[in-house]
Amino acid sequence: MVQNANPSALTVGKKGQQRKKAWKPKAKTGCITCRIRRVKCDEAKPNCARCTSTGRKCDGYTSPAQSPPSYEIVSSPRRSPLSSAMSSLHLESTEENEAFHFFQCRSASELAGFFDSRFWQFEIPQASHFLPGIRHAVIALASMHRKLIAGRAPVVPDDVSDKQLRFALQQTNRAIQEIVKSPGQKTIVDKLNMMTTCVLFHCLACIQGHQTMAFEHLRGGLKMLREVDEAIENGTEDPNGHPVSLDNLRAMLVNMDVQARGIMCNEMLELWEPQPKRNVAVHNTPLRTFVQARFCFESTFNELITFVQELDVRPPSTEEGVQALFQEYKRIQQQFDAGSRRLDEFLSQLSSPLSEADKNSVIGIRLIHDQVNIFLRVFKEFDNEAGIGEIDWAIEDEDMEVILDLACQLLKAPADITLPPGAVPEDYYTSSTDTSQLSGTHIPMFSSPVFSSCSGLLSALWVVTSRSRNPVLRRKTIALFMSYPRREGVWDSIMAGRIAWEQMRFEEEALENAFRADAGQPAIIEQKGPIKLDWNRVRDIVIKYPRLRAAEVEFRSVQQFARGERGVVRQMAW
Repeated sequence: MVQNANPSALTVGKKGQQRKKAWKPKAKTGCITCRIRRVKCDEAKPNCARCTSTGRKCDGYTSPAQSPPSYEIVSSPRRSPLSSAMSSLHLESTEENEAFHFFQCRSASELAGFFDSRFWQFEIPQASHFLPGIRHAVIALASMHRKLIAGRAPVVPDDVSDKQLRFALQQTNRAIQEIVKSPGQKTIVDKLNMMTTCVLFHCLACIQGHQTMAFEHLRGGLKMLREVDEAIENGTEDPNGHPVSLDNLRAMLVNMDVQARGIMCNEMLELWEPQPKRNVAVHNTPLRTFVQARFCFESTFNELITFVQELDVRPPSTEEGVQALFQEYKRIQQQFDAGSRRLDEFLSQLSSPLSEADKNSVIGIRLIHDQVNIFLRVFKEFDNEAGIGEIDWAIEDEDMEVILDLACQLLKAPADITLPPGAVPEDYYTSSTDTSQLSGTHIPMFSSPVFSSCSGLLSALWVVTSRSRNPVLRRKTIALFMSYPRREGVWDSIMAGRIAWEQMRFEEEALENAFRADAGQPAIIEQKGPIKLDWNRVRDIVIKYPRLRAAEVEFRSVQQFARGERGVVRQMAW
C-alpha cells in the first residue's frame, strides 16, 4: 500500500517499487468515456459516435461550469471528475488487461445502479493506477462480475476448478498480500486505502454469496470510518490527498450499512456497529441535477430506516425518549415534504424527450421517494399525547401498484408478469453449484444477472411482497424477484423471492385451514379498515447465516410472536 501525501505522482512497477512519473494526459477534451479509455473522441453531442458505434455508454462531457455544487455527497468539491487523467497501467498479463477493461466498460456503470457514480466510474479507476492493493481487488471484482453475468443466478458458483474464478481468487490474494505488507494504518490516507478495500471486498463477498464475510468486511470499513472521524475531530490530519474522497466513501458505507441492517435479525442488530456519521444535510434549495435529487431522498430514506430499526430494537423507555422520537419523526416528515415539492419543480423543468439513462434516473428517484412515503404513512397514528401505540403496517394497494409499475419500467418487464400456475421456487433456481441447469419446468429468465452496490429496487419490491395481502400483487412481485435475477449488495433477488414465496404459502394455507375449521370465519384479533390481522399471518422473519452460502429462515406468526414461541424454520442454500 502506497503511503504518500501525493498519490497522483506515483506509479508502481512490477516489483512494487515506487517511482516518479510525470502526468501527461493524452487529451483535455472529449467525452468522459474516451478520456478514461485514452482514445481520441469525435466530440459529437450529446453522445460521441466513438462510443455509440461500439455499443459503449457515452458518459457525456465535463466542463468547469458543470462542476457539482459543494453540498453534493456523491462528489468531491475539491476535485473535478477527471482531476487526474488516467495514465497507462502496466498490467502483468492479458487476463489483467481484459479484466480491468471490463471493469471500466461494464462493471463500473452496473455497480452504480440507475445513477451516475463518481465513486465507481472515476475514483476507483483512478485509485487503481496508484494503489496495487486496490487495483488487484478491482481486477478480482471485474472477473467475478464477468462470471456472474454469464450464469443464471445472482451469485457465482463455488467452483475452484473454474479458470476465471481461480484468477479472481488469485487477484484477491494479491490484494490481501499488498495489505499485509503495507506499513500499517497509521495515517488517515492509510485508513482511506483500507476503507476503499473494505468496500471492494464487501462487494466481492456479496457476489460470491458469502453473506457473513460481506458483513465482516463492512464492519471493518465502518470501524475505520469512525476512527477517521475521531482523528478529524482532533485536528490531526487533512484527508484530501487521496484518489477516493472521504465524502464518497462515507456515502458508500452508510448505504451499505442501511442495506445490511435491512436483512439482519434483532439479535444481529444489537451486536452491530453504531450508526455511522453522515456529516451531510439536505439543503432546502432548488434541485438542479439528478444527483442532487437522488441524494435528497436517499438521505431521507436512510434516516427513516434507521429511525424504524432503532424504534424496533431499542424502543424509548422514558418520557424524554418518547418526545425525542416524536421530534425526529416530525423532522423527517418535514424534510420529506420539502423535498417532494422541490422534486415536483425539478421534474416539471426537464426537457423532453428524456434519454434512456435519464428516464431510469427519474424512475429510480421515484422508487426511493415512494418508499419513504410508505414508511412515513405507517406512523400516521403517532400522537404526542396518546403515546407511540401500535404501528399500522397496512399499506394501500394503490401505493404498491405504483411501486410495481416503476419496477416493471426499470426491469423492462411485462406489465402482466406473474407466477405460472403450479410453479414452484425450484423452477427458477437450483441450490447446486451448477447454475446453468434449472429444475422443474425450466421457466426462462428474462435477463442476465445484474450486480449493483445499491439501487433500492429490491428493497422496494420487498415492501410490497412483505406487506401486501393481495395475492395478485404478491405473485407479480415474486415473479419479478425470480425472473430478473439481480444482487444489490447483500440483497439477493432469488433469495428474497424464495423467502417471500414461503411466507405467502404459509399464510394462504393457514387461511384456508382457518376457513375450514371455523366454518368460513378466520380468527380475527384486530381489524383496521379493509386490512384484517389474523393469528396466522407472518409477524416476524428471522434470518441467520450459519454458513457462507446458507441461511436459516424462521417464520413466526402473529400468534407465535405474541406467545414467544419458535416459528417454522426453513434451511436455504445457494
